Amino acid sequence: MQTVDATLCSPSDFSGWRTQSRNFLSKRIPASSITWSIRAPAALYAAKTDRDLPDTPSPLRLPRKFAALIPSVFASDIPERFDLLYRALEHIQEHGSPRETDITRFEQIASTVREQILELRGAFPQNRITDWQIIRTRQKLQLIDSQRSPLIRLRVSPWVLLSDETTLCWDGHKYRVGPPIDDAGQSEADLIRLAQKAATAGQDNAFWANPATVHVTPDLEEIEKTSSLSNLRSLAVDCSLCDLCHHASRTVSGEGTTQAQILFVGEQPGDQEDLQGRPFVGPAGQLFERALQEAGGNREQAWISNAVKHFKFVRRGARRIHQKPDATDVKSCAPWITAERRILQAKVTVLLGVTGASSVLGRPITISRERSRYMTLDDGSTGIVTVHPSYLLRIPDEDSRTREYTKFVADLRMAISALA
Repeated sequence: MQTVDATLCSPSDFSGWRTQSRNFLSKRIPASSITWSIRAPAALYAAKTDRDLPDTPSPLRLPRKFAALIPSVFASDIPERFDLLYRALEHIQEHGSPRETDITRFEQIASTVREQILELRGAFPQNRITDWQIIRTRQKLQLIDSQRSPLIRLRVSPWVLLSDETTLCWDGHKYRVGPPIDDAGQSEADLIRLAQKAATAGQDNAFWANPATVHVTPDLEEIEKTSSLSNLRSLAVDCSLCDLCHHASRTVSGEGTTQAQILFVGEQPGDQEDLQGRPFVGPAGQLFERALQEAGGNREQAWISNAVKHFKFVRRGARRIHQKPDATDVKSCAPWITAERRILQAKVTVLLGVTGASSVLGRPITISRERSRYMTLDDGSTGIVTVHPSYLLRIPDEDSRTREYTKFVADLRMAISALA
């Protein structure tokens, strides 16, 4: 039987593996005839060449749960993973469904990869900083590169990641990859300079057209068992419980002091929140902060969050226009705000707008009917419904806007007084 050589550009060349696998399956080439290999390291950082084979539509319909496991297997350190994956697809082509043994093994591999990803993520500083950060890891290239987008979303500050196989740079605007550098005896400043030079000599994020992305969204049980807000934030970074994650820049989790006795729940991140990774920092957030101060409150002493953690929008030219989240979006995000409330155990929760209020109360609400009065929430704490600050920005008449702003400040003052 004739042997077919299948060559990949790198250990993380998911695009190449997928393209060739699709073509092999369409031609019914058996796994036993295929030899998978990777180009020599010297060629890894050379200019990318055109594919020998065009990318064809997939000849298979994969079960969604099984398809979600494939990137994890690809990102693992199993030497025979390319062949292992192709044989699993070959079986589905012949029998219409995956083997139970493949499902079990892939789930075990995915669990291991997930732990490695969380370990890698834990190496990064947890707070937003402006200085360059140096991160060292012994993780394999295919795992690092498959996770590059989540790493970029996770860190606003510039960083350099050094591993045995590669150097990664994120300068806050562009992601680049280059060959490894010798960091023995180098100062921190020299390391950053050498890493930037190595990465500049390599390729930017267009080098691999479509790397495998391993989603590490936890299951509901894991969210329910989380006992700290920092752990909850880490788990939510790559949340894919709904389709909004595919368009937004990042998950925007709640922020504030973990000792907060007052919780503010809004609708969703806006354009600026999505870009900065923080809730209530855009125009509506600035108005909210001013009103809170007038009411005698302090943002630093509160916890501020949203019912929906991703920015929902439509593009109009260069602009991203806010779209109201629907019931499905709110329901999908409900585990996050539920966990925040459980861990925080705030005495008072201020529900800002219809979406924030309905997500916590679990029912449709009318602001005008339920505003400005105390209510008892399901956990026994006090809740207060008021408008979302973005509503104030949309009022065209200045007198009406001033009147509504005064009422908003009064609602916040009422909430703060309930703490006593």
